Amino acid sequence: MTALLTRITDWLGRPVNRFIERLRLRLAQPDALLQVTLLGLIAGLVAALLVVAFRLALEGLQVYGLGLPGAERYESLPPEWRLLLPVIGALALGLAFHLLPMGMRNVGVGHVIIRFHRFGADMPWQNAIVQFFAGIWGLLIGLTGGREGPGIHLGAFSGSLLGHSLGLPNNSVRTLSGCGVAAAISAAFNTPLAGVIFALEVVIKQYTLASFLPVILASSMGALLATTVFGPETLFTIEIHHQMSFWEVPTLLALGLIIGTMAAGYIQIVEGTIARSWNWPVWARFTAAGVATGIIGFWVPEILGIGHDTTDLVAAAELTLGALLIIALAKWLLASVTVGLGLPIGTIAPVLMTGAVVGGTVGSLLYQFDQIPLTDVAFYTVLGMGAMMGATLQAPLAALAAVLELTSDTGAILPAMITIVVSGLVSRMGFGKDGLYDAILRANDQQMPGPSLWFNGDNIGVSSIIERRVAEVACPCTLGRFEQALEDKPAWLVIRDENRQAMGVIRYAPAKAAFEQTFNQALFDAQAQAEQARRQASEAEETEPVEAPEGVEATPEANETAEGREPQAVDMEAIAAQVRAEGRMDPREISGFYRAADVEVGYTLTQAQRVMRENDVEVLVARRMLGSPHARTLGVMTAAMLEQAIVER
Repeated sequence: MTALLTRITDWLGRPVNRFIERLRLRLAQPDALLQVTLLGLIAGLVAALLVVAFRLALEGLQVYGLGLPGAERYESLPPEWRLLLPVIGALALGLAFHLLPMGMRNVGVGHVIIRFHRFGADMPWQNAIVQFFAGIWGLLIGLTGGREGPGIHLGAFSGSLLGHSLGLPNNSVRTLSGCGVAAAISAAFNTPLAGVIFALEVVIKQYTLASFLPVILASSMGALLATTVFGPETLFTIEIHHQMSFWEVPTLLALGLIIGTMAAGYIQIVEGTIARSWNWPVWARFTAAGVATGIIGFWVPEILGIGHDTTDLVAAAELTLGALLIIALAKWLLASVTVGLGLPIGTIAPVLMTGAVVGGTVGSLLYQFDQIPLTDVAFYTVLGMGAMMGATLQAPLAALAAVLELTSDTGAILPAMITIVVSGLVSRMGFGKDGLYDAILRANDQQMPGPSLWFNGDNIGVSSIIERRVAEVACPCTLGRFEQALEDKPAWLVIRDENRQAMGVIRYAPAKAAFEQTFNQALFDAQAQAEQARRQASEAEETEPVEAPEGVEATPEANETAEGREPQAVDMEAIAAQVRAEGRMDPREISGFYRAADVEVGYTLTQAQRVMRENDVEVLVARRMLGSPHARTLGVMTAAMLEQAIVER
């Protein structure tokens, strides 16, 4: 019965394996739009499900666990709760992280960018689990942060999980991870266009057709699922209908200048906090963030949690000018310190709230001086959100898309462009600040490659350009095994050591010539030795008389017969077989031997270039399941092939 089930499984599994292998080969190409788009849809669905589960769990615990009248309504808590909840909760979170292995503590957007660009978008599942529960706990206890950071991590993990489960090349896995990021942003804010641009602008860091279409479809799936569960409304209930006039331009420039300065200060505080708390134990850093949150939250409860409810109050002009100033300063300072201390929560929501309060403050001032109607305070609130997001993240297109989708008003595009551009220029050119995530990575001494508008080595898999007509032999090897490897006339002969590690490669022509020379010489030597042995045996037989059998008298005629007997002829086929079995050759001594190193066939060309540099070789041998004793050799790639592939595509 077991044998029958095994045969049935093999019969069903072979077509599936062949299909997946063809899919892997196709997805190694940079233009496999249909296949990667369909897979991106699946990745977007998985990412949206995780983000929706995260939000439902958090809001359920806030309402039913803490007894809040609604999600994010921390103002209803007693003052002592607002003080103790963040302090005790952050201490518990820090102690839990302290017990985790160092590698599992890496979570958030910075972790995603590092894994995306340096590890082929390989997102460990352990870190994703830590992010899910740590993110819920951190936001539940009132730390100032957002859901989008954990959402981005979970979304990138969804695409990575799908890609690596199918064994896809890393260029496709990277695209699927980008799809997951877009779907996560879209599901978190119900802003599909902003999700697309954020994924391309901040994480993928390039705009190509190969990444646009899958990311768009995945983002649409995220928005669709979020709309189905939470309704069609965007995250912020802000509606504006504003017609811009020329006199507002100076005000918009001033708003951009103020927010650009605050964005630069925000990043400066983050960098300074990282530098000063670098050597602190993780529990001390988390507890410090909790203490700061508890003290400020005791007096200004609006800064606790994500702050979406406070943003709605600002847009509705329901807060006094003094309250707006206090909230803006407190949120700006606390959010930057919290980010610098490395809490496992999002960083975009505090940026949006800070910008909203600053913009609302400017709008309230204009209303106080009878320059705008009360309803236009919401307009400046949204402008502040977009400008602060664009300047802090250095993602102007994502910020502009967010403003458009949050307001549903095309009239906001031009003023938003002015404020976003001015604030971004002030932060970058005036104060020399890069985007928040780049600043965090730089503070941690981890540089990322810059953006590109064209296909590069990150978009092309190794398996799309390797020469697959290869054979392999061990070093040293017998002449017979070497000849057998050359029977199918492979383009390359791969030489491996006793541990099956690649030592080098040889092209077919020099390998064939070297074999023939070595074999012919060995055969000639063996034939000469056999001939010499035959002659010696013949001479020995001639000098020894023939002994008659017992009881038979030896006669001179018998000896004459022995002397005239022909010796046995040399068996050339047997000698050739013996030479093939016992003869040895060292391929490293062949002219045309190139040193080589192994590379995982799923790597991108950028990763392959890095392997070449690290091993100081010009040839790579592509294998599947690198490091396994059962790894298969799939092909050979030279530096010239790699560079040509990047230039041509």
